[in-house]
Amino acid sequence: MSYHQTIYNLLRGYGLSRAGALGILGNWQAESGCEPNRLQNDFSAYRTASKDYTARVMSGAITRHQFARDQMGYGLAQWTYFNFQTGQGRKLDLYDFWKKSGKALDDVTMQVAFAMHELATQWQYAPLLKILQTTDDIWTATDKMCRLYEQPYCCNVDARYKYAKEIESQLDLTGWTEIKPSRTEVNGDVKPYESPEVFPDEWPPRMIDKNMDGMDVVVLKAVLSARGFANFFAADSSGYLDGQTDLFDDKTEKAVKQFQAAYSLEVDGVVGPKTWAKLLDRG
Repeated sequence: MSYHQTIYNLLRGYGLSRAGALGILGNWQAESGCEPNRLQNDFSAYRTASKDYTARVMSGAITRHQFARDQMGYGLAQWTYFNFQTGQGRKLDLYDFWKKSGKALDDVTMQVAFAMHELATQWQYAPLLKILQTTDDIWTATDKMCRLYEQPYCCNVDARYKYAKEIESQLDLTGWTEIKPSRTEVNGDVKPYESPEVFPDEWPPRMIDKNMDGMDVVVLKAVLSARGFANFFAADSSGYLDGQTDLFDDKTEKAVKQFQAAYSLEVDGVVGPKTWAKLLDRG
């Protein structure tokens, strides 16, 4: 079942421009195929893992705590992020929003409402929301949605734009859905996550090791990949990424130790001042 028309009509009903709605659709097609029950890396024909995961969350077999922290992308936007230091995260917010909505976890109207809730309530998305409401350029909407909201490890804007144009050719672009206040929107008390700072104010960056997360871990993985000590950006034939997150996991620790051994550093898997300096050394 295709949700493209439903999502488009809902987004238009929330006040987004035609191009803004299509830019989001292009991104969500790349993220999840615009399937609201999609679990990360479920490429099976019948989405068996996705259906099972959704049912287990709704039954309580997967708890709020587990859902928020399992680092598995879920839903239209493949919401994943969780900060283990602050206890905040996008999947946690999604879970709480869902519970207040009275709808199913994989209800497309609930997930679109949650995305709009994020865009409307979190300061870092204010410029993006303005663009999505006013732009008449699909490329601009797609590009900004990719870079500012989805923030994938592989910023494949060309592919997302292609999806947006393909979807545009299939839709009735005159349609839109009137959005009436829901229980969730009236309450409006879901605590939004706070995005961590990408770069620290002082040098060197903080010391990081196994089981920590954050944008500095993303930077670490990018540098290790660029230097050939690991590949954190592989994709399968469908173009989806291999499920990497901002978590300092076993694979990251192994790559760090290999790097430390290669440069005669203490092989402890901890990225402190000396390891950071060597990682970012251009010499």
